[in-house]
Amino acid sequence: MSGTGSGVFSDSITPVRHGEDSAFIPTLQDIRFEVVDIMHGKNYVVSLDELLEYYLLAPPSRSKKAIPNLFCNVPKFKTEKDMHDHFTSVFNQSRIFPGQVFVTTAWKSDSKESTKQAIDCGMYPMNFAPEPGQTAAGDESRRTDWSQIDLCIECKLHSTNQDPFDEKKPENEPEAQECREVLGQILSYAELVFKHQQRTFHYMLLLFRESARIILFDHSGIVVTKKVKYATDGAQLTEFLVRYGRLKSAEYKGNDPTAVRIETTDPLHTLVHEYANLASVQKGKDNHAAKLFQASLVESWPLWKLKVYDEETETDHWFAVGKPHFQAPGVAGRGTRGYVALPLDNDTGKPPLDDEGQPMGSFVYLKDAWHIDHPSLQKEGVVLQALIARRSNTLSYKNWSTVRGDEKCTLRSHQHYRLVVEEVGKPLSDFDRGVDLVMAILNCIQAHEQACKAGYIHRDISAGNILLCRSKNGVWCGMLNDWELAAKYVMGQPVEVNVGLGECPILERTIGAKSDCYGTWQFLSVNCLLNKQKTVDIPDDLESIFHVLLYFAVRFLPHNIKDDYVGLFLYRYFDDYSESYAGSTCGPQKYAAVKQGEIDLTLLTNGAGVIGGSGSDNAKPASHPINGLLSAVLEWFKGYYALGKPKALPETSPKTAPATGRLDLTVLADGDEDLLAAIQASAQSTIPAPAEVTSHAATEEEATALPTVADDVMVNQDAREKMTHRAFKMEFVKHTYRIGWPQADKGADKRAKSLIIPKKVAASAVADPSLRSSAQMNSTKQKQGKNEDSAAKRRKGPNV
Repeated sequence: MSGTGSGVFSDSITPVRHGEDSAFIPTLQDIRFEVVDIMHGKNYVVSLDELLEYYLLAPPSRSKKAIPNLFCNVPKFKTEKDMHDHFTSVFNQSRIFPGQVFVTTAWKSDSKESTKQAIDCGMYPMNFAPEPGQTAAGDESRRTDWSQIDLCIECKLHSTNQDPFDEKKPENEPEAQECREVLGQILSYAELVFKHQQRTFHYMLLLFRESARIILFDHSGIVVTKKVKYATDGAQLTEFLVRYGRLKSAEYKGNDPTAVRIETTDPLHTLVHEYANLASVQKGKDNHAAKLFQASLVESWPLWKLKVYDEETETDHWFAVGKPHFQAPGVAGRGTRGYVALPLDNDTGKPPLDDEGQPMGSFVYLKDAWHIDHPSLQKEGVVLQALIARRSNTLSYKNWSTVRGDEKCTLRSHQHYRLVVEEVGKPLSDFDRGVDLVMAILNCIQAHEQACKAGYIHRDISAGNILLCRSKNGVWCGMLNDWELAAKYVMGQPVEVNVGLGECPILERTIGAKSDCYGTWQFLSVNCLLNKQKTVDIPDDLESIFHVLLYFAVRFLPHNIKDDYVGLFLYRYFDDYSESYAGSTCGPQKYAAVKQGEIDLTLLTNGAGVIGGSGSDNAKPASHPINGLLSAVLEWFKGYYALGKPKALPETSPKTAPATGRLDLTVLADGDEDLLAAIQASAQSTIPAPAEVTSHAATEEEATALPTVADDVMVNQDAREKMTHRAFKMEFVKHTYRIGWPQADKGADKRAKSLIIPKKVAASAVADPSLRSSAQMNSTKQKQGKNEDSAAKRRKGPNV
């Protein structure tokens, strides 16, 4: 299956979306708070004996040579620096770790990592250890290298108030703030190892003044040992280090056996770079994918060969990749990575060249992920009929019953797989004009409808799951992708029928929400946020599509929200949530929008004067064509949510009638009778053009009244009929046909780089102070508007 101009649902994969689904770009403290929140309930404690028996993938050494106890006569450390120096010196001087070296890296972060984090110590392969170096004070400290570190080692003086685990507490999680901060710290380190390496799992040694813990991280969760005292169990702790250090297979250390690092000394490294340079300037071809691949070949990121197994032909295929085009954050979970990949010749293992030495073949998109192993979730490759790699289960889930007996497992099994698709897209945020954004969303409505007819519903529509992809006729079209959470669906049947298909309602924990749920918090429908056990239906996904449209409109199109306050609005509408008897639920702003049919900005503007998209106090925003579309759909939501417990009606297709249009949009139809009818009907209509965006003739009431609704609530039948693919497609076409779409209405991204949540907002949004994000929004920057007489006027939704 492939994406086309008609919006056929795509077999493409997740595009670039670093921070794409959040109102702000997270700080390091945000990352650590969030990863602690997400990892709640995803750990269990074992004895050191159990870890050595069930998790360390190597038998005890048969050597008769005595192994010294590396933890005897441990001094009473006064500083963490004392710990660094002592343990690295003892480990290296023992000479029982051939080919490896322990180094201190506490003071210098990895230059390739934007978060600038440095772990205290680590075991590295001798040939790839960080270069010797010193701090400004003259102390030895090499630079952390997250792409090469083999065994992470972190030192903490206090085994009580710096211990990130507490077996006496529920879920083994501490309550003390300092302990939770340490937990966030080691989790962020574990995330960096997964980020910079091709790992199935990895270990960390957490050293205290008189004891230690061994921690195993994989994509299901964490396995951690009870505290091991140096005085009584130092020999057993030494046994772990020795057995780990002598593992002959890199796979036993957690390195992915289907991934091979292409070192700079490898001739293939040069061939890949040369191929990318040639392909990016090759004449007569679309170089979009080649340029993306070339951009991924950054010096600070290693090249890899990844193997994908084709189950149909039962053959292996190899692909060269650079820096991921997209990489999901976190430790446990799907860990999705997307690459623009270069297929290598199966015979030569080199990039394919023709007889004249020119690049031949096409770049592809390669998705690497850990699929949730649940009977109701089919692999994305099954849904998309794509290539799937061999499967590999996570260790922490596999051994749960062995060490925990009949206790309920809180981990989710994940299976490693890869799939390859032909389409190489770009983020939806790269749209050129507002009308292009609307048309891309229209393509995705078509794609969603075709998927439902084919027996699947998406359930995870978000800003990052819609791509722009070039069609065969050269037009950039919207493409709905990332079908990993798709569920089986019977088109036209009531929800009760689809519940019986075995859908798994609780799948993944999402950043920003403290409760498990499917999908992406920022774009879930209000009904799904209110009831996390709800079976997703067509109206829910259509509402998610609307939220995506609003999200990009507010970020890039002209409107009446001051630039300094766009971040606050995005937070309140998309990221915020409320505390309820059932835990975290929908945020007030989004809830009010669908219930009232409008987005009220009174609490944001506080009666301040209305300004235009330029951000100056004197400018007035003019009407934009997208206003009518947003207003109409919000009106539908108001009627739909007034039903109480709405049920979607079966969708039917109307008969088409011949007509001529002012714009040639019939290429979008491509067999879609609903869309063709809407295009023809709109071609015969006389929809007035809105005021030009450059005009200042709009009244203040017009500028601030997006979106408004009629006072009367629609009758039930009409409200249900509006929440269908057909109704959405016709409405989108009608507004796309309007005269007056500006040529240059897309501006700079107004999303905030960092935000501060005022105390009152934080208190209502985040009940647990220990989980509170440091991305707090600052409301003190607001300046009083010049027009004091407008203070009493009601401010409504963002006039885009």
